[in-house]
Amino acid sequence: MRWRSNGDFSSSVVVRTTYGGYIRGAIYHSQTGASLFTHCPGLRVVCPATALDANGLLRTAIRCEDPVMFLEHKHLYRQTYNKAEYPGPDYMIPFGRAAERRAGTDLAIITWGALVQRSLVAAQHAEKNGISVRVIDLRTIIPFDWAAIAEAVTATNRVIVAHEDQMTAGFGGYIASRIGQELFDELDAPVTRVASLDCPVAYAPVLEEAILPGSADVLKAIRTVAAY
Repeated sequence: MRWRSNGDFSSSVVVRTTYGGYIRGAIYHSQTGASLFTHCPGLRVVCPATALDANGLLRTAIRCEDPVMFLEHKHLYRQTYNKAEYPGPDYMIPFGRAAERRAGTDLAIITWGALVQRSLVAAQHAEKNGISVRVIDLRTIIPFDWAAIAEAVTATNRVIVAHEDQMTAGFGGYIASRIGQELFDELDAPVTRVASLDCPVAYAPVLEEAILPGSADVLKAIRTVAAY
């Protein structure tokens, strides 16, 4: 709209929609597919992992002059660890500003959505083995905070990109490729990805657990990367 009107009009639309698994919800209720939106130039794509972030990012989205896909994870609606006090009517979080959820020196996990908490749990287990893991929550993936990613990679020299979307063509693949292209000299280990299997999410709990990435999958990646 902005391009077609030579800047005379904008498209101030916010689409709030749910996504994601871990809810025993079967194939039409548990998919992620954020890369469908990140591939469209002009869209903003927001993936809050906490209630406080959802509060501040939604205000920013409403004031944005571009169309915003505001992706709300169904599983996170139900988690008490995401609660926070109401920050007031003027609280806003800028797009493209990540949050460091956990400090660490040995490797960094770049993540968003439901994988934030799973990465934190994995990092806590890794700490028992003497591995210090930094966890970066991007909060928005278009735009995303490249400066925060670069700083984390430079500081730790090892990185994992963890997301719920499928491994093939998931947005984490783009982040991983950019790290490899622009920060190769900073890496002491290959960029590693944790993601869902390339198949629809099953209803049966044992199958859903096998398909979707969990804390155990992140912990396995941490141990592999730390061993380099």
